[in-house]
Amino acid sequence: MIGICLLFTVVAIGVVGFWYLEGLDPFDALYLTITTITTVGYGDIVPETPTGKIFTAGLSLSGVGVAIYVLTGIIGSVLEGRLHVAFGIARAKRSVAKMKNHMIICGGGRTGNVIVDELRSEGLDLVVIEHDPEMIKELRKKEIPVVEGDATKDAILIDAGVERASGLVSTLPSDSDNLFLCITAKELNKDLEMVTRASSKEAAKRLYSIGVKKAVMIEEIGGRRLAKSLTKPAIVDFLEFATKTGEASLESLTVEKGAKIANKKVKELRIKERIGTSIVAIIREGKVIPNVGPEDEIKEGDTVVVIGKKELLDKLEEWVSSK
Repeated sequence: MIGICLLFTVVAIGVVGFWYLEGLDPFDALYLTITTITTVGYGDIVPETPTGKIFTAGLSLSGVGVAIYVLTGIIGSVLEGRLHVAFGIARAKRSVAKMKNHMIICGGGRTGNVIVDELRSEGLDLVVIEHDPEMIKELRKKEIPVVEGDATKDAILIDAGVERASGLVSTLPSDSDNLFLCITAKELNKDLEMVTRASSKEAAKRLYSIGVKKAVMIEEIGGRRLAKSLTKPAIVDFLEFATKTGEASLESLTVEKGAKIANKKVKELRIKERIGTSIVAIIREGKVIPNVGPEDEIKEGDTVVVIGKKELLDKLEEWVSSK
């Protein structure tokens, strides 16, 4: 950009100089300026006055260098794909500007990539905030909208559309960064639902205190998964197979006031027979009720956890919400 500005400045000086010193009309002055700084020099129009010749010499010394600098920069940009990247950035900005009720993933590393894949499989709009150039390059190859910068900065969150977003996931490695990010995001959008990683129970407690919906201790979950893989590998293999292939999926449904399933026993609903899905747990006032039996009652405000094929879960959700 600086080089192009310099080139235009040199051309403008050349046109004005030849017009004033040689008495050329603007078109001929422009023609002589371009042939001088590009070293073409056809000889059909040449400076006649001593002052004009001195001016031409100075223009050649300065203009040729600027022209070469700009041309090599343009060629380099084309060869290195910078124009492609620039168009990609512009396209991503337009895409993010149109998003509403989307998800923001802060951190595009290994954990962030898994989150992206999961959210995309759900058909959700999302944007990733990342500062590492190599990770940004890989994300753009997958045509994932990326905002480049520090996720803890107000301006970057605003560029990612935080004021219009419905959810935010932070995978930053530092608890302090996650805490500061969540505070900032909540100030910009008080209705934003936030999920973040935490390294300890103390960190999770602080995150919950500022309105984080869920603080996940990835190392603890990973450790438990490794242990289960050793002691009960069949269960782990089944869950991985089911979730990856779509043969089974877990879904949660919030029981709203007046919902079809509210204040009824499980046996009355006959969800297994009607839909083909199974209730595996009920969450009531933050407590999990496992081993749900036919005599258990589903109340207003409960969150019901069900398992089944995705298409059947969608059918269940439609049935529950229908009048």
